[in-house]
Amino acid sequence: MTPRVATVLSARDWESGLVVQAKETAEVRLVLRAYRPEEVEEEAHRLDVVVAGAETTWVTPARIAAWRRRGLRVVGIFPCGDGPARQRLVAGGADEVLPDDTPAGEVVRTIRLLRPAAAVATPSVTGRLVLVTGPPGAPGRTETALALAWGWAARGRTLLLDLDVAAPALAVRLGRPPRPDLVDAAEVVHETGALAPRSVIEYGPLGLVVGSTRRGEAPLPDHLMADVVAAARGLADLVVVDAGPRRGDDPLLKGADLAVLVAEASPVGLVRAAHLAGEWAGPRPLLVLNRVHRPQVSEVVAAARRWTGLDPAALVPERAAVVAAARSARPPARPLRRALRRLEPQT
Repeated sequence: MTPRVATVLSARDWESGLVVQAKETAEVRLVLRAYRPEEVEEEAHRLDVVVAGAETTWVTPARIAAWRRRGLRVVGIFPCGDGPARQRLVAGGADEVLPDDTPAGEVVRTIRLLRPAAAVATPSVTGRLVLVTGPPGAPGRTETALALAWGWAARGRTLLLDLDVAAPALAVRLGRPPRPDLVDAAEVVHETGALAPRSVIEYGPLGLVVGSTRRGEAPLPDHLMADVVAAARGLADLVVVDAGPRRGDDPLLKGADLAVLVAEASPVGLVRAAHLAGEWAGPRPLLVLNRVHRPQVSEVVAAARRWTGLDPAALVPERAAVVAAARSARPPARPLRRALRRLEPQT
């Protein structure tokens, strides 16, 4: 069978040379020239091999490991003489690693000689990803993510990640140390492709990766946050992400098994949620209405349906116990966990 190949677009000569060789010889079938990482994910069902250069910033060990978990074979290309770049490809588990002065014909031959995916033992179990987001403001994303993770943790290894770039609150909410944080985790994942235990803080039944509150540092690039998520899914049965406010077409959101949209049960909260729902491009979200006053339940539910087009999946009551737990670094309050119980992903 002719191998179906994707290349990662590169300005270096190896990529254009490989494309020409593939077209002239038809020894491999070129299916995709990827510019963004999600393009490979979207077309993975049509691919056998990915050929990627270490000069591309998002071709990291974690990304390579994620491709291999999908059953793809990987040929890594590194700038000739660049030892660290070569090591990153090796750390990710690339099947073959070649310098970029390798003739295109030899690269094609290497692709054809790779063992089929079925003959290679690779990790096939990937934890489910639950992504909690919502419009800007403070609708209760962190508390919802914490309650969902807490409710699931008795049934499997659960990791809770704080990827809220604007206002990472998980460490403060739980009274945990600010380090190790997301940046520490990303650095390890970037070098090794795996999430090291030392990057995870234990809290009760959960493992935590807290957000970065380092002053004066730019937020992590999206592809590095995605790498941390991918590595976490290889380590846990369930990964819950407090994603902060995200656009509806965010690539991380598109890759979630379950998306939860948290909105405050107020006119402003519903209008903000409606804007986010209008641009939604990921899996259909489960709508959580937070801080619901009992006398207004039917009115709020009707307004949510009208403005967001979604039936609320959970109604979180306005309770003093929920607020008190959040302010005192305690586990999520029972009324909140009960309200969210039906949202928990099933085994």
